[in-house]
Amino acid sequence: MKSTKEEIQAIKTLLKDSSTAKYHKRLQIVLFRLMGKSYKEIIELLGCNQTTIWPTVKKYEEFGLDSLLQET
Repeated sequence: MKSTKEEIQAIKTLLKDSSTAKYHKRLQIVLFRLMGKSYKEIIELLGCNQTTIWPTVKKYEEFGLDSLLQET
């Protein structure tokens, strides 16, 4: 997954914003993938499963950061 410093910084900023708290898990998943973490590492770090991680990453790749901040 390719990333830019701007994308990583934007996600880090959103993680500090309490108004986006309900989306933090999604943001963390994408941040860790952008940082090169494997699915297995993310599962261990966040305590979620691959059926949560894969669709989140796919959604981000297809629709961008704003898609992670919407109700599903």
